[in-house]
Amino acid sequence: MTSCIEVSTLQQVNKPQLSRRTMFNYGVGDFGNNIIWHMLGLWLAYFYTDIYGLPASHVGTMYLVLRVFDAVTDPLVGFWVDRTQTKHGSCRPFILYGTVPLTISFMMVFYVPDINEVGKLVYAYFSFALLTLTYTIVNVPFSAMAGFLTHDSDERTHLQSYRFGLGMLASVFVSSSTLVLADFFGQGDIQRGFFLTAALFAVLINVCLFYCFSTVKERFHPTPIQKSNKNNAKGWIDDLISAFKNNQLVVLFLANIIFFITLTLKGTTTVYYVQNVLINAEDKLIQFMTFGTIGATLGAALSAWMWTRFDKVRAYKILMFFCGVLSAIPYWLPGSAYQVIMVLGVVSSFLSLSMVPLIWSMLSDVVDFEKLRNGKDKSGLFFALFLFTLKVGLGVGGAISLWVLGSTGYDANLVEQNLSVINSLNFISTLLPGLLFIGSGIIMLFYNLNKEKRQAMRFALYGE
Repeated sequence: MTSCIEVSTLQQVNKPQLSRRTMFNYGVGDFGNNIIWHMLGLWLAYFYTDIYGLPASHVGTMYLVLRVFDAVTDPLVGFWVDRTQTKHGSCRPFILYGTVPLTISFMMVFYVPDINEVGKLVYAYFSFALLTLTYTIVNVPFSAMAGFLTHDSDERTHLQSYRFGLGMLASVFVSSSTLVLADFFGQGDIQRGFFLTAALFAVLINVCLFYCFSTVKERFHPTPIQKSNKNNAKGWIDDLISAFKNNQLVVLFLANIIFFITLTLKGTTTVYYVQNVLINAEDKLIQFMTFGTIGATLGAALSAWMWTRFDKVRAYKILMFFCGVLSAIPYWLPGSAYQVIMVLGVVSSFLSLSMVPLIWSMLSDVVDFEKLRNGKDKSGLFFALFLFTLKVGLGVGGAISLWVLGSTGYDANLVEQNLSVINSLNFISTLLPGLLFIGSGIIMLFYNLNKEKRQAMRFALYGE
């Protein structure tokens, strides 16, 4: 089997283990990335409907349209990464040159221009599209870089635990500080407050990503790509077609589209759910969100410690079903059961986010499976396709949430929403995510790269 693997994929089989310091520094970069991700997931819908002033149905359509745009840019950037070889490596140049445009576009999204409603909608589309493009240019290479740091499957899980532990710490930071900072900076002007908060976050994002660029070096190099297939459209299409002949990628791809739609549904609706479904809980919004993100952070950080002692694939499948049950239970609880619902949410967040490092680690295993299948390293493309599942999740999950709000008559100016809005919010925040978790778990039953197969792949590829 190794005869089909080019020599360049075997050139560093005896590299020393990845240091914990390197893992931490890589995670710092994702702290910066996740400030953006969690601002979009936790606050952007609320910002657009209740602060920016757009109708919920318009925001839902915008979410979906711009994620279709993202669906094209992710694989293109992955194709670009696979064909980039510089003194900084294949991935790091994108972080170096893309970070400043990324943070500028991030600030633009949270700026409210003083123009008419049509102009504001056009500006929202433009600024959000620019942010999705620059985020892709930075985050696809950043994610793919994990595959150039270690070949060991368990070590990849540890690396992703550091990454998502620190990344989810950004979620705690964003959920607990955004409204406080917006009130402080705004002094009664919430629009100004959100923009200045975004500007402060932008500075922190720059610090994190440039620190990561400076301290994390790529240890392995991709297989050189033949010049005849290097930069043309046919090469991109051929790579994409070949990727979807990898049945394990297809299973992971489909399961994770549903998984991230589920996480986005829960994240997008949290503010609306607490304010409208739970009884007398409006003043507990920050507490509800902060405890949930603390649970998620601990889950991501402890993932490797909890699950590498078992087969991570089996653990992932079981956890998906547990999360489905825990997410669905609050649907039948009264809105006054605040503490019980919050505890269930914290446990569900803990378990669901403990799965995320496993997902990224499994993706690196699928990249190895592809190397054995046809002798090509497609790390950039595969990680881009995986980020596509994230973007589809954000787009579809956000669109569903906001379309439901718009169609049932949600009005940001009302103190109390109508019963149709409340019942719909309860369904899309609890029972629907529970059913989707279970659906994703069923698809994952067809994923079969278990521990024995991963060890055999590693030996065939790297002689370890």
